[in-house]
Amino acid sequence: MSKRILLIGHSADMYGASRSLSKLVRILDKNHLVYVMLPAEGLLYDVLKEIIPQDRIILNPDLYIFTRRSFKLRYLFSTLFQFLKNIWSITGTIREKQIDIVHTNSGVIPAGALAARLTGKKHLWHIREWFGDFKKFWPYYSSYMTSLSDRVICVSETMASQFSDKKNVVAIYNGFPIPEIGDIPPAVGEVQKTLDGADLVLGCTSRIRLVRKGQEYLIEAIGMLTEQTGKKIHLILIGDYVPGYEYQKEVLEGLIKKYKLEQRVHFLGHLNDPLPYYSLFDVFVLPSGEPEPFGGVVMEAMSMGLPVIGSSLGGTPEQVEDGWNGYLFENKNPIDLAAKIELLFDDPQKLKEFGERSTERMENLFSLQLHEGKILELYKSL
Repeated sequence: MSKRILLIGHSADMYGASRSLSKLVRILDKNHLVYVMLPAEGLLYDVLKEIIPQDRIILNPDLYIFTRRSFKLRYLFSTLFQFLKNIWSITGTIREKQIDIVHTNSGVIPAGALAARLTGKKHLWHIREWFGDFKKFWPYYSSYMTSLSDRVICVSETMASQFSDKKNVVAIYNGFPIPEIGDIPPAVGEVQKTLDGADLVLGCTSRIRLVRKGQEYLIEAIGMLTEQTGKKIHLILIGDYVPGYEYQKEVLEGLIKKYKLEQRVHFLGHLNDPLPYYSLFDVFVLPSGEPEPFGGVVMEAMSMGLPVIGSSLGGTPEQVEDGWNGYLFENKNPIDLAAKIELLFDDPQKLKEFGERSTERMENLFSLQLHEGKILELYKSL
């Protein structure tokens, strides 16, 4: 039976959570009437216009998003005011659009669940974040999540393990299409010319932020390997700096200069379609220093038949089987990361086998069809 669904997103960018939201809209709009609430226009807004009518995309500039600042005492009054104001606006939308189910797409949007409860509607909460840094606050917030939700959907078993009360908690892996390699156009740009003679090309697609995303550990690992082995290792970085952290560029540039990697590290910035550049990589690396809930870029790399090196925290060990389709390294440890990269030197057969296993693992565990089936089954159970 068709339902009216309100999906609430916390950002209008086109990184992990937003890409997942666009997939949810495609899945759900086949059988239901889907509305989406966003805080602003942006790349996601443009993508959604191609999926659903524009009048079903609701802009709510007052949409309240938790940040680290929210928990500081001096912001407590403004936090409470914005939260209450947000509940009022979302309940208004639920009534106006005659919504049956509210689906909050991120753990940092607190008001959707309470708005759904106040209007007597079903609520799903999609958790795509790791809340390990908020130990004092988490027991209360996690209880708020589970008590106000009919289901809490976690993107990995690791994310589900954050909850002490698992009664309404279910893990559903994000799903990703496996592209037809022949249908992806070759990468076009100057970077290809600079890769001639490279012994190994590493790729990393992620927003740039020190420690959290860990690009500094990867650059340091490459620098150490270059000094120790003399190998010509190139790194292609796709992604912009996290807004407000642009100053960290100086740190990365300092590391690059220290190890004389000016001609070996290539910054491409944000790309709307990074997949053509994956064909330039021998290995994909996600060097995050903090737990990744379930890296969509790892799935992209696996779908493109690439070996993957990632840190041993968060959801990455559920994606990468150590020694099978890639390697896991100790987070924040560039020495261990360098050791794992070195295992793939001068071994084209291992690169080929690991890449093939990545594709197999995608098909068996993380396909878009599997994800779609589980999401639709969950909605049917409501």
